[in-house]
Amino acid sequence: MKIPVMRMYEHNEAYYYWNKMIEAGYIEQTGNYLLHVDHHPDMEGGGYAWDFTHKPVEEEVKKFTYDVLGIADFIQPAIFYRIFSEVHILKNLMPVELKPQSELIQCTDGKCLIKRPMIPFIHAGKDVEEPEKYSFYTYYEGGLGNPESFQKIIQDKSVVLDVDLDYFCWDDSLSTRNPKRIEITKEAYEEYLTDTYHFLKILPRRLMYAVEADGKYYLEYKEQILPNKRPTKEKILQRMDKLLDWFAKCNLQPAAIDVCSSHCSGYLPEEMYPWIEEVFLEKLWKLWELEIC
Repeated sequence: MKIPVMRMYEHNEAYYYWNKMIEAGYIEQTGNYLLHVDHHPDMEGGGYAWDFTHKPVEEEVKKFTYDVLGIADFIQPAIFYRIFSEVHILKNLMPVELKPQSELIQCTDGKCLIKRPMIPFIHAGKDVEEPEKYSFYTYYEGGLGNPESFQKIIQDKSVVLDVDLDYFCWDDSLSTRNPKRIEITKEAYEEYLTDTYHFLKILPRRLMYAVEADGKYYLEYKEQILPNKRPTKEKILQRMDKLLDWFAKCNLQPAAIDVCSSHCSGYLPEEMYPWIEEVFLEKLWKLWELEIC
């Protein structure tokens, strides 16, 4: 049976595609296992411009994905809406044994999601008493340890393999992109420079600047460049092979796969795309029979 693969540019789009996987019958409606392969956990939460007492359906899913979610806070809503009951964050290539942790996502005021440890004597029964406010799940972090241990964990489960390509090329995240600019008025530019307590100065000063160029004024977001940190293609291929070899030893058979390039944001250096995506998909084909959706 072919494994469906869905490709995307930025990682918040995963929420949209997870719903498409459910709609197509590739994965279960609830209770799936998320294997999130990424150099970043993407488990941020907090306040959202959304009423979580209402689950997005049909065309709302696309609006929710693009208007509400960001590239670091899309997993918590998926847990809260019970798409996943187990979440595995694999963010490095070190052999770390997996230890399950019982956690929950709590919704407060209808708009805020908070990730907490599950404490039995406090939270027991909450899923029955207040099901609209709590979602319980098992959390794992790490991997590339004993394949047999991982194989036992995922046995007979609906696994979504979620891969961000920056996992293989994380050494110089964002610094390869040109500065991101928004044009502002001269008055706003001068206000930023002169107001010691300007609200945007709460950001790290190394990231946000007010600049003048060719008679125009901009707010500029720029990561500091880290010289000589870009991995070679040989190093990237070694990282891919190490991960996929572990998958093979674990006998992983995902129900569906999504692959994120992260090149628009710059987390994957622009010059590495689309080469790194093409090579990774070729290597996936050697491991499984795929259907590119």
